[in-house]
Amino acid sequence: MTAQPMVKDPAGPWAPAVAGHLRWVHGLLSGVDLLAEHRDALRSRLWAVRSRADDPELRVAVFGETSSGKSTLLNAFLRRRLLPSSARVTTRTTTVLRHREDAEGLTVRTDEDVVLTWPSQSFDDWAGRTPGTDGRRLEDALHRVLTTDLADRVRGLHVLTDVALLGGDVTVIDTPGFSVTDAGHRELAEEAARQADVALVVVPAVAALSMTLVDFLTGPLRDHHDRCAFVLTKLDLLDEDEHPETVEVVTHRLRELGFADPVLLPCAPGRALTEALAAPPADAAAPRPGPGGPGHLAPFLDVEAEIVRLAADRRRSAVAATVYGLLSDLLAAVEETTDGRRAELTRSRAELAALTLPDFTEFLDGWAGRARGRVGSDPLLTASPDVLAASREQLAADIDDAVAGNKINNTAKAAEEVSRLVRLHLRERAEQQVRAAVRRAGELLTEAARELAQDFGRQYDRLAGLAGETTATPPAPAVDRTEPPAPDLSGIDEALATIGATLVTSDNWRTGGGAAAGALVGSMIAPGLGTVIGGVLGAAFGTRSTDATRQQFLDRARPVIAAAHDEIDSLVADCVRRVRRDAHAGIDALRRRYDTTWREEIDRLTAAHDRQLDQLAAAISAAEEAAAAARRRREEVLALRRATSATAHATDPQEP
Repeated sequence: MTAQPMVKDPAGPWAPAVAGHLRWVHGLLSGVDLLAEHRDALRSRLWAVRSRADDPELRVAVFGETSSGKSTLLNAFLRRRLLPSSARVTTRTTTVLRHREDAEGLTVRTDEDVVLTWPSQSFDDWAGRTPGTDGRRLEDALHRVLTTDLADRVRGLHVLTDVALLGGDVTVIDTPGFSVTDAGHRELAEEAARQADVALVVVPAVAALSMTLVDFLTGPLRDHHDRCAFVLTKLDLLDEDEHPETVEVVTHRLRELGFADPVLLPCAPGRALTEALAAPPADAAAPRPGPGGPGHLAPFLDVEAEIVRLAADRRRSAVAATVYGLLSDLLAAVEETTDGRRAELTRSRAELAALTLPDFTEFLDGWAGRARGRVGSDPLLTASPDVLAASREQLAADIDDAVAGNKINNTAKAAEEVSRLVRLHLRERAEQQVRAAVRRAGELLTEAARELAQDFGRQYDRLAGLAGETTATPPAPAVDRTEPPAPDLSGIDEALATIGATLVTSDNWRTGGGAAAGALVGSMIAPGLGTVIGGVLGAAFGTRSTDATRQQFLDRARPVIAAAHDEIDSLVADCVRRVRRDAHAGIDALRRRYDTTWREEIDRLTAAHDRQLDQLAAAISAAEEAAAAARRRREEVLALRRATSATAHATDPQEP
């Protein structure tokens, strides 16, 4: 391995700028309204950038397509066949090689997030034994992990070796072939690109710069053009006279892809490793002829020395570029997260504003208006003509039945029966209609109270939730289930008596002794009304035929009964109107009770809701300002990144 002095403290003028941006992000995460998972994700990325900025280690990642010779190149650097060459090598993972003086080792992170170290019994239990080996060499352990079904269970692999690859404080990362179609390979290579300070791209001479490689160079490695070196491998598979042309063609193509001055290092790592292993240990670095032609070890050693020199010369700028890249990604994530949060908060505020409780007075007035409307339009509370007509028809039918057939022959008895029917019917119909109105008014009041309680509960819950409280729905004020007071019906009885007295004094009813007899009978049945009807019926008493007597009886009785019915209907309508007024008064009382009980609480919640709207507005403004600041800071970091790239090419190599 080519010796190279270690370079401690690679930090340069970029360190204060990075620290300032990181402090800003740290303060932002404590001051901006973000979801917990978003804040945790940004803090994790912040920690990663800070750790990378504080780490003096130079990370060199080796990229290439499958079978391009990545593992062979690393084995040549190590001067041993440590990494197996297999189609399954580094399946779904990256292999990180670090230097350790005292002893070799291996750390595996499994797909179950279990960390195993080699050598250990737990590792042996997990990996088992490789047939034909004793399992005590690092090569055997790596072969077992990388070339068997275990490879599908590996999520991370660290190799510790006593060889200081490419100089001191250098970590080398062997990445999966990004041309493999298996899930996860390209993603792992892209993640390694984000962490790499220097990129070594392995380009096989027999298949140089395929479309897949070009896509990777212009995609994940687009930020590495100033810290990228190309190792042109497998030259031993070409005729020697083809080498210059191949180098020229690849160099020209790289320039077309944006690499202004590409570092292209041709070699044959596989042949060089064979020669190094065949040479005596003391002469391992000396050129040695290979089979059928000049040696491949010496050119490889030159390539290795050039890589070591580039790593040392551009160490500071390369690490700075990585840190700037990670910081730029962090600031982009901050911008995206805060801008997304601003959009979420804006939507929340719009929804909050749209779902506010209506004005409490308007809410109660609306309920009271609907309740009054239902009371005012209910048939039982309006004494509708249909109900009255049915009552009249029923009474007429009952009277016809009372004088049917030979019943009219006993005029006194018929008069007594008709008087009783009229009195009972009108009194009963009055009571029924008024009581039905009272009962219906009670039902409507109860329904209206239940509706008010439900609507108020929903609105209260919504307002409490929008105000950020978890207060349970308040209990609705109690509503008495008792019906409104029944109107006094004594006036109806008085009206019946008054109607009878008025009719008795009419000239139309002065008919002689028969009338007096009928009146006497009627007065015994029902005061007032009985007298009237009895007088009418008594006047009809005579020797006429049954049908004629019945007809005369009915002709005289019907106008009086109709007038009585009209009077009673009018009085009933007055009673129903009083019931309706009482129902309206109950509605007004319940409205006042709600207003008295909950006005202060609603005002408090409304004020809390308004404060929450103001808080959301402030959070929206803060998130918007944070996104804009992150965008400006990212532009500053990108400018520093460009300046670092220019400095790396324009200054002395030892001070990039």
